[in-house]
Amino acid sequence: MAQCVTTRVDILRHGLPEGHGCLRGHTDFPITHTGLAQMHSAVKGLNDVEQVIASPLQRCSDFADVFAQQFTLPCQHLNHWKEMDFGEWDGQSHDSLWQQHGALLEQYWQNPWLSTPHGGEALKHFDMRIQQAWGHLLENYLGKKILLVTHAGVMKQLMRILLEMPETTSYLHRVDLPYAARYRVIVTTDKNGLHWPQIQWPIEQQY
Repeated sequence: MAQCVTTRVDILRHGLPEGHGCLRGHTDFPITHTGLAQMHSAVKGLNDVEQVIASPLQRCSDFADVFAQQFTLPCQHLNHWKEMDFGEWDGQSHDSLWQQHGALLEQYWQNPWLSTPHGGEALKHFDMRIQQAWGHLLENYLGKKILLVTHAGVMKQLMRILLEMPETTSYLHRVDLPYAARYRVIVTTDKNGLHWPQIQWPIEQQY
């Protein structure tokens, strides 16, 4: 690589979907009209994107398709940007889960790295999946301006990876990502192929 290359990734959480109050995970709840409006507002002025990537779950992919069509952009739906799979808990309401598994839930959220009581995806495997997804993105879209439409859990896990946070639960509770939250990652790739990411939040409005 002769010189440094800059890759810009705007990462957008989906807006309000159906199933409010549920642990959504892989359950494919549709996006609401309110949710779509939230997402359109969140990307207002973002008109120089070259590639759209999205979770295939419709609360992400529906908006990604509309955005891509609006600007005549390529759009990929990739499974590795899905939310965490919560197994037997997936799609159930938080109230119901607390009534049935209160003590187990409390123990799990205190340190989800230690066990996988829901029978779904272990946090270490989820973490590895997001690391691989990020590596794939940089390998295939180096130097591009990208809109990535995904989920809050994915966005927090990616923050943990980029900021080299320890494998604790603290980052899960200390970062608030509301519906249609967006942060930007600028990645400088040097001549040796090493990636140097920087998170921008709030985002400098320089398009």
